[in-house]
Order: sequence, then structure tokens, then C-alpha cells
Amino acid sequence: MTLSKLTFKIINICIIFLFLTSCDKGHEISDSGYLNLSFCSNNEYAGEYISVLTFNRLNETSINSVSEVLEKLSPDIIGLQESYDLGLQIADRFGYCFYGSKDASTSILSKYPIEDINESYCKIHLNDSLYINFFNIHLPAYPYQPYDIRDTLITTPNQALHQAEQTRGTQVNLLLELINSIENNMPMILVGDFNEPSHLDWVMGSENAQSFQDNNANQFIVDWPTSNKLLNINFIDVYRALFPDPLLFPGYTWSTMNTLQEVHDRIDFVYYQGKDIINLHSIVLIGPDSSSDVIMDNYQSDHRSVLATFKL
Repeated sequence: MTLSKLTFKIINICIIFLFLTSCDKGHEISDSGYLNLSFCSNNEYAGEYISVLTFNRLNETSINSVSEVLEKLSPDIIGLQESYDLGLQIADRFGYCFYGSKDASTSILSKYPIEDINESYCKIHLNDSLYINFFNIHLPAYPYQPYDIRDTLITTPNQALHQAEQTRGTQVNLLLELINSIENNMPMILVGDFNEPSHLDWVMGSENAQSFQDNNANQFIVDWPTSNKLLNINFIDVYRALFPDPLLFPGYTWSTMNTLQEVHDRIDFVYYQGKDIINLHSIVLIGPDSSSDVIMDNYQSDHRSVLATFKL
């Protein structure tokens, strides 16, 4: 037996209604339909370190697999991609404040109260005097330029730059406008699935630069635009700050699927500003294999997730 689309819609509305009415904590619905739910009970930060996880959990990933990752890591703040209906369930299960929508890829989960600004930006209030400007993004995946390079649809670095800018440039520029409009002096943390490598990785001697060497024996070095734009406004790439050599530490987050034709890259990032308030402490990759720092047996996502820890 199959249910009609109307019936499915009614069921979804009822589920959201039950979440809202059964929770005795604060909640609100933004104009865009995003939910802001206070499952975290207005906690105040009282420690020395704060951990931030960026996690594209893959839409088909089970709640048990995601739960095992969170039980192992217990991150303070999560930028979840491909969240959809699972993000709210995870927040309720673990007592995170939640900001997101069942129809959207990105959601933000936090052990501390969330003040929502728009779909990708919020303020995480650690206490009465300190908050973090937090951004979670999921940039367009297609066309994916490393695959087009592999398939010789792109044959020069300039073509790769042009296509990357056409694919993600508008969204990135809007993000930069938003960031530049912020006038407070609180730290900023930007996470997400960028679906674009970093110019810090495609350098002379790196795996991809050598793999796609052209007929004139020139290595395929790409000065990828999004990472350049972020560094130009003083954002720090946490992984490369702690592991600056991409030849020794490639830090691949894409992909956990080791097929013959796969192009491995680092496309899941944690960036930050605000060294006078927060400083880097550590960063680890989480996944199912030896390319991960934290290995999970039941890890189902096709992205390795990234956990950064900061000292306040």
C-alpha cells in the first residue's frame, strides 16, 4: 500500500508539531521555515576547550551510525550537511540546541544556545559575554571540477578556475558579503562541505598535481578560488595551519570509497578568525579506515568528518 503525497505532508507536519508541543523548552520558527529548538537547556560554557565538528553524514546514513560518531566525539558544536529530517532527531536524542529544516541540507547543532541569523549563519552563545559567529555551508557539488579534470573535460588550470567560479562563485561571494558586514569582534568559525579543493593542496608534487600532469610534463596545479577568497579575508584553514605540508599530510576527506577512478581530495573544512580569543589546539579526521585519525567501524558516510578543538 502506498500513501499519497498529501498524507505524507500531513504526517510530516504532525511530527514537527509533536516535537514542538512535547518539548517544554523554547522554540521558534523563522520566516524561512527553519526551526530553532532549545534542547540544550540554555547551557553556559564553563570549560577551557571547545570542539567543532563538520560532518556530511550522507543522506542514506542511519541514525545509529551518526549516533556512534557523536557518542565517540561529543562535539560542542556541529555543522551538519545532508541533515534533512535526521538532524532534528539527532538533536533531540543528544540534547543539542538545533537550527535547521527537514527540507534543507545544512543544520547547526550546539550544546549552547543558538541565535539564528539566516540559514547558514548563527551566533552560538557560550555565556553572557562571549559568543561565536558560526557558519555552516554546503556548496554545489556539480559539476565537480576534479572529476572533469580526470575525464579530460577540463584540460588547463585556468579552465578549472573558471568552472569552479561558475559553479560556486555566486554563493561564495554572498557569504563573503555577509561575513564582511559583521561588525562585532567575536570569533568566527566557518565549516562545511565546500565541494572544492584548496589551493593549499594542489601544489607541486602533490598527488593530484602529478596524476593529472599534462602532455608537456607540467603538473596540474590549480589555484582554487574559494580557499583563496577566504584566506584573503584572514580566515585560517585549521587543518593546514596545524599540518602545513600537503605532501606529508594530504588530509583527504573525499572520499571514503576507494574505487579505482576516485579522485581523493580535501573538501570538508574548518576555518576560523579571532586568534585573540580562540586558538587552535587540535584537529582530527573521522572515518572508517586508516586514512582517518579516529576509526569508526560503522561509519557509513562517503565523507570523512573533521573535528577541530579550540582553546579559549
